[in-house]
Amino acid sequence: MSGNDPLKDAIALFVLLKREDDKLVDLGRKLVKKNKTYAKTVFITEVDGWTPFHAFVLRGERKMVKIALKAGVDVNFPMGKPEGLPGNCSPLHLAAHRGDISVISVLISNGADVNIRDDTGRAPLYYASQKQNTLAVKTLVRAGADLKDCDPQHKQSIPSQNRTANPITCFLACSGIRR
Repeated sequence: MSGNDPLKDAIALFVLLKREDDKLVDLGRKLVKKNKTYAKTVFITEVDGWTPFHAFVLRGERKMVKIALKAGVDVNFPMGKPEGLPGNCSPLHLAAHRGDISVISVLISNGADVNIRDDTGRAPLYYASQKQNTLAVKTLVRAGADLKDCDPQHKQSIPSQNRTANPITCFLACSGIRR
């Protein structure tokens, strides 16, 4: 790592992310220990709409997510607009899409907004339900996710008394299955 060019150092993290997890974690720890402010800058430097922080979340690199948060990265830091994805996705949107309970839990325990919206107006719960991941849906609902955000096309099919209570109702409504 150069230590003075956040873009080059962010790209180096992307390269390690594809190959060597142990080296990535070791490098992340050293970066934070050496200069926490610089590490934070590297973790949120955008390359083609992606930041290393968002890539860590998408790849399920729980240790690196924790390291980035320790460096001071905002748990709700919005992503740019990579090709083929909505803009302003939060890390929780990506973890919910993957159904990665481990990363979802880390993000929530660090204050992630479970009802945050991307550019399409969708909350993380929508992505978890579209992937039919009931455990991710349950985790988000237990953390306060609003069931009416499950799927804008189907929210009218969710009885109002169940909109904030039953993750199975959300799952069924969002998968197009009617009770």
